[in-house]
Amino acid sequence: MPGIFALFGLLAAVFAGAASGGSDAPAVRVAEAGPDDDHTDHDMGGGSEAAEFQVITEFGMFHGSSSHTMGHSLEGGRTPITTEAMDAYNGLRAFLGLEPVGLAEIGQWAFDNDLTNNDMAYGDDLMGVGLFYGMQGAKAGWIRDDAFDPQILADIQRTARLGEQDDVMAMVDSHGHAGFADYLRSEGLVETFVNTMKMEPHYGGWMHGRTHGDLAFDDETGTMVATAHDLNHLTVLSHDQTQPFMNDTFDWPQWPALDAPEADVIDYFQSMVTLGDPQGDGITSEMTASFLSSPAPGPGEMIMHILTVEPVEETYVGWFAEEEDEPIALL
Repeated sequence: MPGIFALFGLLAAVFAGAASGGSDAPAVRVAEAGPDDDHTDHDMGGGSEAAEFQVITEFGMFHGSSSHTMGHSLEGGRTPITTEAMDAYNGLRAFLGLEPVGLAEIGQWAFDNDLTNNDMAYGDDLMGVGLFYGMQGAKAGWIRDDAFDPQILADIQRTARLGEQDDVMAMVDSHGHAGFADYLRSEGLVETFVNTMKMEPHYGGWMHGRTHGDLAFDDETGTMVATAHDLNHLTVLSHDQTQPFMNDTFDWPQWPALDAPEADVIDYFQSMVTLGDPQGDGITSEMTASFLSSPAPGPGEMIMHILTVEPVEETYVGWFAEEEDEPIALL
């Protein structure tokens, strides 16, 4: 099984490249450095081969959202967002008995649920938005409802970036869905999970440039207190990486998110994994029980499923500055 997920990661990236209308260049690669991007000499961390994965800036770069936007300003073990997060994301889906999905499918879900700046995708938006929310879901969707506390996201990300892998997994043992930590170990996904925890949500500007969703969340009295974008700040930490729900550029809290019910916050992040209602129940007990009660698919079954996944057909027009964007009708 460990080899199967490695194969899935490779094939998923290939399909992602196909969906974005790739050229003769390798479909699985690290983007070439642009004038404001120095990630080619930045340590991607975790011991993985960076060249196996695509960086989110291949789907566009939207600056001005954070001092941690590009490689030269990453610090404290923060790393760029790459498609390695999709291995962690689809690993979590497999644990829940769900089939693997690609970037465009996640991106379409986000557009359908008011989790984006725009009503319609432009250029490679489906791919970049899909990678952003896939990463976010993998970062938080593994936490049990009854164990969730926003502080877990600060502690585990800080430990992944600056501490020991065994300490990260101890947190998964304590706070994760029953059996999930053992699943990561048995499937060879521990390093992938830890590497995803290191990724900086502000990287490349997608958090503000394309996923600034205004879906409203209420408090217990029914008063609107936060938006989806506010909740996305759960995984953004203070500069010293001790506090969640922060704006790391200015080191102050994302105030509206602090008033959102914690049950709604974890359900929101779990919905990124299930592709369900962002204001619904998230991951159900039936899903978490499915892995413990059912045998995992055999290698042949998994390979055949991956090979029959069809990429979303869309016209690729590249990425342009926002004022030059031309809309692409969604299928």
